[in-house]
Amino acid sequence: MVNNRVLYLSRIKALACAAVVVLHTFFTAANYAAVPYQLNTMSAVRNCMMWAVPCFVMASGALLLNSKRILTSKKLFGKYIPRMVFALLIFSVIFSVFDAFTTAHYTPAQTLGDILSDIFLGTGWPHMWYIYLMLSIYLLLPFYKMICDHASSAQIKYLLLLYTIFLSLIPFIETISGKKLPFYICVFSIYPLYLFLGHALHTGIIKLPKNACGIMFLICTGITAMLTVYGMSVAKSSPETSSKIISLLGVYSFPLYIAASVGAFGYIRKTRNTPVPVLDTIAAELDSCSFGIYLLHMAVLKLIFAVIKFDPFKHGGTITIIGICIIALIISYALTKLLKLVPYFNKII
Repeated sequence: MVNNRVLYLSRIKALACAAVVVLHTFFTAANYAAVPYQLNTMSAVRNCMMWAVPCFVMASGALLLNSKRILTSKKLFGKYIPRMVFALLIFSVIFSVFDAFTTAHYTPAQTLGDILSDIFLGTGWPHMWYIYLMLSIYLLLPFYKMICDHASSAQIKYLLLLYTIFLSLIPFIETISGKKLPFYICVFSIYPLYLFLGHALHTGIIKLPKNACGIMFLICTGITAMLTVYGMSVAKSSPETSSKIISLLGVYSFPLYIAASVGAFGYIRKTRNTPVPVLDTIAAELDSCSFGIYLLHMAVLKLIFAVIKFDPFKHGGTITIIGICIIALIISYALTKLLKLVPYFNKII
């Protein structure tokens, strides 16, 4: 299907997919940084990519909360939730076995214990948290849809305002001030905000000019980079300030990340409805394989950095790290395409 919705969502998910690979590659490469400016650069690039996962969630909101999209119990419990459950089970096994044969050298009994711990205690590879997130979103999806199907535009805006104040601005103030405020709202996670933001931007409940979105995104990422460098540079002279800044930059509820995500999503939302043959073909491919790439790119990075113990700063530095990003993206895409040829795997990834 070729229409504005599919085009812009494919573009968003493709860019977000690539950004996640960049985020994790630079984050992992930071472990090899030998001097402060290398660590600052790696961390700044990583933090400037923090809009990626929120944009994935926003794209899910645009699709799943669409009033024209019927959500049946069969679809929810027969497709959406089982997909996440089986992805959790299968890739927890794959990653534990990978560790057993490469870095951990576990016995079969230890590997089994590691698998169970990874699944039920969340001790697996860090990026697997996204599966638990999507499970929680799917479980609450009928209620989210009920809100979007029956709420007015003003009520949706009111909900977004409450989420922003209580799940982003108040935690931000608490971190900066070091004081625990007594005001709270009975919602645990920031991610429903992103889900509803995707719906609001997609449907036009919130309308933002294209150029304003682009400028907002650039300003937010620029400030993020400067904050990262500043926060790390004052670690010795002002550890309390450094700790607060690093803490803020490590959570998706940071107001700057919300603004950057809205800017990225809103800008691409306004891109023209004219297909760009080559770029949109690539975007469609990355979109269709995005979940598989997300799951598998960490295996490529772990092989390079943890198993081979490749130090990028001894072989070209930043240029080499960019090359590793491209390699990880290509290999994880190719592995995803291969797994899609295997019966049942094509329904998971």
